[in-house]
Amino acid sequence: MAAAGEETAAEDDAAMESTPVRRVDPLALLRECTIARQKVEYRDDYLQLGSYRIHRDTKCGFRLSPSEPFLDIGSVWYMSKEISGDRSYTKESAGKRGFTYIGVASRGDLCDYLDGKISTCPGLVKEVVEGLKRPREESQGLTPKAPRQKKSREQPDLAGEDGAAAASPSAASRPKKGQLCYADLAQRVRPVKELDMLVRIPGRTVPHADLILKIARDEVANWHRAAPERPQREEVVPLLEELENMLKEDPQNKPIILVPCNKNAPVNMLNAGKLLQDGEWHRPDGNKVVYFESSRSATVEVCRNIKGKQWTFQVRDSTKGFTKQDWLRVVCVITDGNDWQFKGWPFETIVDMFTTVKGIYFQAVDKYNQIPIHVREWPSTILKMERTQFQHRFGAVRDSFWTQVEAFLHSQRRKKFVNHTTLEGVRKEIRMTKPVL
Repeated sequence: MAAAGEETAAEDDAAMESTPVRRVDPLALLRECTIARQKVEYRDDYLQLGSYRIHRDTKCGFRLSPSEPFLDIGSVWYMSKEISGDRSYTKESAGKRGFTYIGVASRGDLCDYLDGKISTCPGLVKEVVEGLKRPREESQGLTPKAPRQKKSREQPDLAGEDGAAAASPSAASRPKKGQLCYADLAQRVRPVKELDMLVRIPGRTVPHADLILKIARDEVANWHRAAPERPQREEVVPLLEELENMLKEDPQNKPIILVPCNKNAPVNMLNAGKLLQDGEWHRPDGNKVVYFESSRSATVEVCRNIKGKQWTFQVRDSTKGFTKQDWLRVVCVITDGNDWQFKGWPFETIVDMFTTVKGIYFQAVDKYNQIPIHVREWPSTILKMERTQFQHRFGAVRDSFWTQVEAFLHSQRRKKFVNHTTLEGVRKEIRMTKPVL
């Protein structure tokens, strides 16, 4: 049986070589139909690709890896149809219909090839697609044969009056008048032995010839070397993800919001918790203001739901004893406009500080409704507060505050911390904006 199979394959090869009509690869026909937006009909295990009717098990010039056999055209067609139609294409759905599943690593480039976006793709065997070779299964008669190229209408019938002479291989392969055969082409080609002959032409000056030769020699000497790997871009990690990693290491590493250590500030430790949590704001009463140092808490915790997760923030007004890990947890600074609030902080400039953390300035309207000029120049957000009799409006002020903070948490932090200096926190002159009459 093996000998008979070999004889059959040899006869097929001999017939292939003797006939002037080449094999038409089904993958090339499917690509032409896809580019031309022609509908491919599938009926009774046969595909109608243009004017060719091809069995679904016919091998094409594509394989998943060099060690694997060629794929049948039905599997390629089914994958292209499902992917282009935005339908579910899985290993189970392909196997249920008797097709071979094409993985994600291979089908991306194959789809681009079928759409005409690229001229070749990994796994494509050019000799088989062009009809120069046949798959082994087809040669051995194990799979249906691919179609042969149809005779064009303009070509005269070879079996005419002189059928015997016209049908001979020599007459079919004889070049027409005005065409060049391979022998004529070989006689007209001038061999190039050295790279110098590529650019040095007698009687003609080639500018930068030495540089061109040097580049050409380097390319010839290094063509086999692999291209250097491009440096990978740093992955953009939002600040919220950094805080999640800190919480995984230690549940006590909660994000920090800093407020002014100033009893006259609109927002301080005495009323920050109520404002940021419940949306209520009042000026602290006289006793708490007089005994500010002893009546205030060292830390106040507020909760906020961010992206479906409950986050707990620590509100503080002192950075004494802060470590590097504590500074990385600071996400927002509420300022009252005084530079001494930032004294000793590990930043080179105020701009670097507000680049690293989010800056918020609450403009109170019950007492000091004018904003210092230097605050308007800071890269911070100014939130206007309402009068105390309009308590129902402070909920909107709270929501505006968290909107700014959440937007900062979802962005990538640009760390501007320094070790060689700190902020001085002294402003000699404070100028207020002039009121508009």
